[in-house]
Amino acid sequence: MKRLGTTLALVAACSAAPESNPQGLRAPAPTKPSPDQQVAADRLLAGPDWYRHAVFYEVNVRSFQDSNGDGIGDLAGLISRLDYLKDLGVDGVWLMPIFPTAFKDSGYDIADYRAIDPAYGDLATFDRLLAEAHARKMRVYVDLVLNHTSDQHAWFQESRTNKTNPKADWYVWSDTPGRADIGNCGPDNPRFGDGWSRDETRGQWYYHRFYKEQPDLDYRNPDVVRETLDAARFWLDRGTDGFRCDVIGKLYESPTGCDMIPETIAYIKQLRAVLDEKRDAAGVGPTMVSEPSELNDSTKYYGDGSDMFHMSFDFGFGYFWQLAFGARDKKIVDDAVKMTIGYPKGAQPAQVIGSHDVPRAWQYTANEPWRHRNAALLQMTLKGTPFIYYGEEIGMRPGTQFVVDDRDASRTPMVWTKEGPGHGFTTGAPWIAFGAEPETTSVAGEDADPASTLTYYRQLLAFRRGHTVWGTGDIRLVALDVGTIVAFVREDPTEAYLVAVNLTDEDQEGVAADPLPGAGALAFGDGSLEAGGGSVRVKIPATGAAVFKVR
Repeated sequence: MKRLGTTLALVAACSAAPESNPQGLRAPAPTKPSPDQQVAADRLLAGPDWYRHAVFYEVNVRSFQDSNGDGIGDLAGLISRLDYLKDLGVDGVWLMPIFPTAFKDSGYDIADYRAIDPAYGDLATFDRLLAEAHARKMRVYVDLVLNHTSDQHAWFQESRTNKTNPKADWYVWSDTPGRADIGNCGPDNPRFGDGWSRDETRGQWYYHRFYKEQPDLDYRNPDVVRETLDAARFWLDRGTDGFRCDVIGKLYESPTGCDMIPETIAYIKQLRAVLDEKRDAAGVGPTMVSEPSELNDSTKYYGDGSDMFHMSFDFGFGYFWQLAFGARDKKIVDDAVKMTIGYPKGAQPAQVIGSHDVPRAWQYTANEPWRHRNAALLQMTLKGTPFIYYGEEIGMRPGTQFVVDDRDASRTPMVWTKEGPGHGFTTGAPWIAFGAEPETTSVAGEDADPASTLTYYRQLLAFRRGHTVWGTGDIRLVALDVGTIVAFVREDPTEAYLVAVNLTDEDQEGVAADPLPGAGALAFGDGSLEAGGGSVRVKIPATGAAVFKVR
C-alpha cells in the first residue's frame, strides 16, 4: 500500500496542469519525459500490471536491421538498434516469427519450435538480445504460432510416413478431402485453397486452415497439447517476457463452430497457467496478447479477466480510424470506443493502427502526415496498450514488390538513412525492395526535425509516460454538436483528461452539454477549451488535435 501511495504521489507531481490557455496556443511538447514521470513509469512497469502501462513495438526482424551484409535483418542487427527504440519511448518489443522456416508464409510456417532460423542468428544471440533488452528495462515478446506448423517440421515429416508411426495422429488426416469433426471450417481466404491437400506418401488428405505448406496440428491428441505447452515453457525458461499468439482461436474445429469453441478456450487457459507459473512473489510475470479471429471479437479472449489473455488486439480501432478520417465522421471512431467500454472487467485492448497483415497507415492518410499523427494520438490515448508497427513512427511508405504475397507491401526494410542503395538497413542487396520514397522518409532525415512524424511520436510517448490514467483509466465519450471532432474523457482517481481530435483540414468548434471533472488546461497539442454554465466549448484548429487536463 505504501508503494502504491508513492506511485500515485509521483504521478500527481508529474501531472501538474499547465496554466489555462484560452487562446489555444500550442502546448510545449518535450521529446523526453520529466524525471518525475520516468520514476513513476519505472514503478508502474515493475508491477504486475506493467503491460497496461507499456508501449510495444512490433518488429519484423527480417526487415529491421542487417548486421552481416546478406540483405536479411537479424537479431544482432536488432540489438544494435535497441537504443533507438529506448529513445523512442518503447517498453516492449514483439518479434515476428524468428524460428526455422521454409518461408512460405513469412515465417508463420514454423519448422522447429525450439530454435532460431540461421538467417536471424542462434539461441545464443537470442539470449543476448534478452539480456540487452532487459538491461534497458524493455520486454521481449515472441510470436507463437500454435495452430499449425510448416510441412517441413520434423513432426509432419514423421506423421506423413505412414498411419502407424508415433506422430501419425499429430495432424488432421482423412481418407477424403473432408472430415465430420471438422465440419465446414475451411480457410478464410481464397489464397489458401479449400483447406485439404493430398499427401502421396501417406496416401491421405491433410487439413490446413492456411497455406497447404501449413498443416494444422490435431489438438485432440494430448501429445500435441503437451508438446506445444512445453514449447512455450522453453522460451519462458530462457527469460522471454511473453507471447503474441497467432490465430490461436482456430486450434479446434467442430461441426458447430470454427473459432474459439470450448476446447480452444480450455487450451488457452492451460497456456495462461504455464505463463502464471513464472510469476514472482509480487505477481509480476510474463503476459500474452491474442490475435482475434474476426474483427471486433476481442471479448472472447479475456475469459474472466484473469484466466485467459492479458491483452487482445483491437482491430476495430485500426480499421475504424481509417474510415473516420476518410468520411470525416467521428461516429465511426465513437463506435470503436463504445466497444472498448463494453469489454469485461480487467480486459486490456491492444491498440494498433497498422500491422504486418494490413497496408501501411500511410496508404490511408492520403500522403497527409497530419492524419497519421492524429491517428497516433488517438491510439496513444484510447483505452488499451499501444502497439507501434515498425516504421510507423517515421510514416514509412508501402512497397510494391512481393516475395510471398501482397502483404509484403507492409513488410519492407526499415529506412534508417536517406542514402541508398541500402538506406542504413544493409550493405548488401535487401531481401525485398524498399517501400516508396525511402530518400524522403528515414530515421536520419527526421531525427532532428522538430516538425517530423518521428519527433511527434517521441513527444506523444513522452507525454503519456508515467500517467496511470492512460493505462488503466476509464473512458467515456463526450457528445459534441459537431460530427468532425472525436472527443472523450480518460479519468482515474489521480487525474482526468479530455482528448479532442479534428478529423478535417478546417478549423472546427463543438459544444457539449456535458460537465467535465474540472476546468481545462491545454496539456498536449493545439486547441482551446471553455467550460462553464453546464456546457463545454472545444475549438480545434485545422488538422489539429489536443489533450486538455481537466482534473
